[in-house]
Amino acid sequence: MKKKLNLISLIAIVIGFLFSSLKAEAQNIKAPILTLNGNIPVKPLYCVNQTSPNREAVARNGSVAITANTEFVLEISDEDGNFADPAAVLTRFTTPIDVAPDGEIIFPSFPIPTGLRGENYSLRISVPATGTVSMVREDIPIYYFDTNTDIQLRGSNSNSTSAVALCVNESTILTVTPSDFLEYIWYFNADLNDNDINNATVVSGESGPTLENITQTGKYFVEFNVGSCDGAFSGRNSRSIDVIDFNTTTVRINESSPQEFCPSDPKFLTTSVTDPGFTYEWFRDGVLIPNSDNFVLNLPQSNFAGIYTVNVIGSSTCSILTDPVEVINLGSDILTQPPPLIMLLPTQPTLTLSITTNAPDAGSTVQWFRNGIVFQPTLPITDPGALSIDVTNPGVYVASLFANDVCMDTLDATTEVFEPVGFRTQISTLLDCDADTGTLGLENLFGITATGLEVPITTEQYALFDFEWFLGTQSTGVTETTLTVDQDNIGEVYALEATLRGTSFDTARSNELTVEFLSDVVVIDASPAFIPFGETTTLSVQQSNNYMYEWFRVVDGENQSIIDGTTSDGTITGQGTSEIVTDIRGQYFVRITLLDCVIDSEIIIISDVAGSSEIIPNIVTPNSDGINDNWLLPSSLFNQQDVEVIIYSSRGEVDFNSVSYQNNWPAENSKSSGQDPIYYYIITKNNSVVRKGSITVMR
Repeated sequence: MKKKLNLISLIAIVIGFLFSSLKAEAQNIKAPILTLNGNIPVKPLYCVNQTSPNREAVARNGSVAITANTEFVLEISDEDGNFADPAAVLTRFTTPIDVAPDGEIIFPSFPIPTGLRGENYSLRISVPATGTVSMVREDIPIYYFDTNTDIQLRGSNSNSTSAVALCVNESTILTVTPSDFLEYIWYFNADLNDNDINNATVVSGESGPTLENITQTGKYFVEFNVGSCDGAFSGRNSRSIDVIDFNTTTVRINESSPQEFCPSDPKFLTTSVTDPGFTYEWFRDGVLIPNSDNFVLNLPQSNFAGIYTVNVIGSSTCSILTDPVEVINLGSDILTQPPPLIMLLPTQPTLTLSITTNAPDAGSTVQWFRNGIVFQPTLPITDPGALSIDVTNPGVYVASLFANDVCMDTLDATTEVFEPVGFRTQISTLLDCDADTGTLGLENLFGITATGLEVPITTEQYALFDFEWFLGTQSTGVTETTLTVDQDNIGEVYALEATLRGTSFDTARSNELTVEFLSDVVVIDASPAFIPFGETTTLSVQQSNNYMYEWFRVVDGENQSIIDGTTSDGTITGQGTSEIVTDIRGQYFVRITLLDCVIDSEIIIISDVAGSSEIIPNIVTPNSDGINDNWLLPSSLFNQQDVEVIIYSSRGEVDFNSVSYQNNWPAENSKSSGQDPIYYYIITKNNSVVRKGSITVMR
């Protein structure tokens, strides 16, 4: 028997039909397209950079009018054309007016996300009010690339961005930053002089931000893959670096030996390696020349004769000392002269400026000038007093020496004399690394001019000053320019005061120095003690503003200085500080430098499995709560017949001594019942010390 539809059912069917009809019409919204300043591109290709980051979008409506206040959402897929659920939103737009059939839906200007990089994006419009979507526009290339991006390409053993040095049997890893592009293209060209990437060969199988195990010399290129936008970003999305063979053949002083110069000649030495990222240490007669870190060494007017070498440091593991080159002075020298800047103190009646020379006695002369005016007339250098003058006023003084030799050159020695308006005292620390003693001393005493220029006071002028050392605000009674400190003074803060005797100048109090020493043992703390999946661990040591830190990884038996950044292994940050953050398993240690003292920490082994990291705790809390009550050694040292553990009290007495340690100190076998706050341990394996350090007992 057939049933009749009631009125309510009929209305529901009609409404459902109308709704589905409306939905069908809404789906007839055509596929959206991105525009720039209202212009539709000839083909959908969007190469976006920081100078023009915004786009608009437009789509044509279907055959059903859309009322005002309807919201449209512009959605974008991932780089493979797949829409997420919910889909990523580029922008939203609510129309203030009705959109007629076949009318335009125009999205106002909006920024393109900086992370969009791919060939196959898709766009669509959704209408939340009806739950419908437009047609989809597919296969859209979109690349955002900031053309001001600081692209850096470096080797794992060097900070240089233009060349990497390889020593014998050495390899390197090339790393490019930024490292967040989807794909990188690596090229190699054996010709170091060819900068054309088009002549290079693609390195197959490499698409990440690192290129490992580089042993072949030549020019390497890396290019961010910007797909269809390669033409738009050409030359700005790539970098190159030279990998060079660093040996005595390639690293040399270009000039042959010997080199002969007169004092007035242009005089310089150059190296075959000219990378500004390398370090250059020039030596004359085996003595380092200050401020000479350049591949060109300009020689002075006088005193330049000698045997020259240069140590070129290409990486943390690779340096070459060149063969020597002899430089000969065909003429004469001004052997000694006053400092270029000097103070005339008010308690000095006169200041004597003098020079010495090896110029021939016969025919050589000297003339002195002050501020360009003759101060002392021309005299033979053999005349008494010809090579020195007494000055009582500030000014620029020049000794002009004519040398009657084969070069017939005139040599000048210039000194500017100032008067002080005040003084500044600077102290520093000198440590005896083995004896744990140190000396605080006067490093510099400066006279300050009216213009703020600081001029060093000479050591001969120190006798005109009174000095006094202070511990905080209390005088120590020490009136020398040095003060000896030791372990008992750790943490104390000292300063030195200098007063020009017999004047009304203010006392010049120095910078303050806190007494610090390097411990014999440095232990790295890891938090957490292993690397949980997808997370990091923090390795840290004692922090001090006076310490310099350099972190290393031990890889295949070699100590590799860590470079901040991301490689194929993972990411490490914090080099140069007291702690690093890493997600890379392995062996680590830190080298700490305090003045001339250097110590390497114990090596710590970090795993990604709980309990497997080789960490020796330096704190125990024996309070019977079951947590950290005992001193627990890692499995490689626990219950091992060939491992001996000795624990000493702070008084040097043996508190525990045993092989096959059972992780039960101090609960069961401490002679002092673990009552002291500090203990020290030494662990030996097969009679060789493998670890040592301290244990703090906290109750």
